[in-house]
Amino acid sequence: MKGLRVRASALAGAMLGWLLPAFSLLAQAPARAQGLTLHYQERAPYSWLQADGSVAGLVATPASQALKDAGVAFVWARTPSQRQLALIQEGEGLHCGLGWFRNPERAALGKFSRPLYRDRAFAALARSDSPLKPGLSMAQAMALAGDSLLVKEGYSYGPQFDRLLAAQSQPAQKTSAEPSQMLRMLLAGRAGWMIVAPEESRQLQHEAGPGAAMLSEVAFSDMPPGQTRHLYCNRAVPDAWLQRIDQALAAQAR
Repeated sequence: MKGLRVRASALAGAMLGWLLPAFSLLAQAPARAQGLTLHYQERAPYSWLQADGSVAGLVATPASQALKDAGVAFVWARTPSQRQLALIQEGEGLHCGLGWFRNPERAALGKFSRPLYRDRAFAALARSDSPLKPGLSMAQAMALAGDSLLVKEGYSYGPQFDRLLAAQSQPAQKTSAEPSQMLRMLLAGRAGWMIVAPEESRQLQHEAGPGAAMLSEVAFSDMPPGQTRHLYCNRAVPDAWLQRIDQALAAQAR
């Protein structure tokens, strides 16, 4: 009898060892079957909502096409940038943010796709009463008017400019607002300038309407080439999905 009990216990342990991974896979299956949530911001020309409920733009169009080509089901969700970061870096489920710049801190907490798009070099969108003039270096601009610079909290402006921001004795003004709201802050005189990609600068000046007369785009003498924008996904997104997405993006680039 004792031998039978030992064998029964061993059999039960073996079955439990087999069942636990199976239950784990079953728990993951519904989430993967539903696909992932693709988070975007209403931010022309990179991404904007169309009348049919889809999202288009410089980063949205190649991203959605790559997901379709890769056979990865997804749904769009309009989500503020800080909420996107929280979902990708700390949340559960399957989430990707659209058009994120890659840096080491983010890469340590999530996964990036191949580039969706490369920006042109950053410039300043400045009020006409700002001391910024074309031809200044980034450091000179910060020394002249660093305290009137408006930056987006949690956003990266590239390694060089991020270092200048971190070393600034008079810190720049920070906001969690989206670019359209930041534009309104400039027009209201609450800040003197903001950093933008030229692609976005044109759109913002158009949104400013008559107020565009008090704004100008100022190029820097030493701004490096623009950064690449990617899908930024949480670690729960399977590597196999990202590999297929990357293959689809590579095919688009050919």
